[in-house]
Amino acid sequence: MAAGPTVASSAATPAAEGAGELNVLHWWTSASERAAANHVAARMAENGLKWVDGAVAGGGGGPAIKVLNERILRRMAPKVAQLNGQSMTEWADMGLLLELDGVAAKRNWSKVMFPQVMAQVTVHGHVVAAPLGIQRINNLYLNKAVFKRLGLDLPNDWDGLERAAAKLRAAGITPVAFSDEPWQVATVFEAMLLSEAGPVLYRRMLEQRDLSAFDDPALERALKRLRNWRNLALPANSALGIAPGERPWTDVVADFAAERAAMMIMGDWARGELGTMGLEGERDFSCKAVPGTAQAHLYSIDTLAMLAGNGGSQADQEKMAELLGSATLQLGYNRIKGSIPVRRDVPVDELDPCAQQSFHLFANPNTPRVPSLVHRMAFGEVGKNAIIETVHRFALDPSQTPAAAQRKLQGLLRALAPKTKASP
Repeated sequence: MAAGPTVASSAATPAAEGAGELNVLHWWTSASERAAANHVAARMAENGLKWVDGAVAGGGGGPAIKVLNERILRRMAPKVAQLNGQSMTEWADMGLLLELDGVAAKRNWSKVMFPQVMAQVTVHGHVVAAPLGIQRINNLYLNKAVFKRLGLDLPNDWDGLERAAAKLRAAGITPVAFSDEPWQVATVFEAMLLSEAGPVLYRRMLEQRDLSAFDDPALERALKRLRNWRNLALPANSALGIAPGERPWTDVVADFAAERAAMMIMGDWARGELGTMGLEGERDFSCKAVPGTAQAHLYSIDTLAMLAGNGGSQADQEKMAELLGSATLQLGYNRIKGSIPVRRDVPVDELDPCAQQSFHLFANPNTPRVPSLVHRMAFGEVGKNAIIETVHRFALDPSQTPAAAQRKLQGLLRALAPKTKASP
């Protein structure tokens, strides 16, 4: 990464900003995320803009969204905020987002960016955010050093993973790196759901919100698979069955990197973090698809929205949006972050093999591209949080049956459905 200014983490409301200064509220606080933000800050500095950092710690972005809400209510909104997916519609409907149609037209975004990306940043026909990168969620990571040391082949299916887990546990190694943090549990669950349901049924459930789809046995199988996977995270050297606990995702990745655990399901952000620890994809770890999902791309898209009402800063906000969409910044940012560019025309041979595979899969028009629930691609904030809570409670409550959790999810979707007016 080229040398340049670094950003410092601060959730506090910044002092008044000068010309060219843009306060950015976001939740990129891990080592790799901060390095990616530093890269953006350096490129902005080269273009006469200053990134004034407003990082809020907390995986999944929940705490950052709360801070953003508070800042809006206090009329102290940042000029730029990380807003992803369906939640942008709510903000745009309130007139809080700057429309970037001029930038998108000037830089021909509709032609150079993937259609799914443009769909995510477009609300009611207007572009309301600048996209940064695409992340694949349905990744299975295998620590090659551990498997080689024990003479184990890298498994490709669920049966193989379970056989490997038994041998890993017998050797004193915890099979799976895992966290009981709600958004992380649900991230694993949506990959399991894609595996059991397939792309068409997954979309019926979480994109079309077809209540009848929630009767399908695939949902119960996915819930069982989630609980089994969590059980494989119990420490190999503990007879007490200590639960994984609600740990930051960076701790989960650290366990995997340090060979304290051999397998992990997590989005591409894990690969960026592994890079900061000196591990390289395909050399040190295998990044396969979760079994049953090899041909599908369960995606989330990182975006930055420009907050409206900063009339004197609009030119700077548009300049930043234009920079974020440039091919040069796209390649540099995503190389660090572990994600892939949102542009179709960026040469990706400089990315690691795992990222190249993700890019070519997403770029293939025949690939089923499936929106993430947890990361706001399929649901807004309220629906997302409700489903995450339901899945989380099931995962941690052994007395709750998968069939009961399935009924709860169906009831939840019924409650979230738009209310229709009664006929007069």
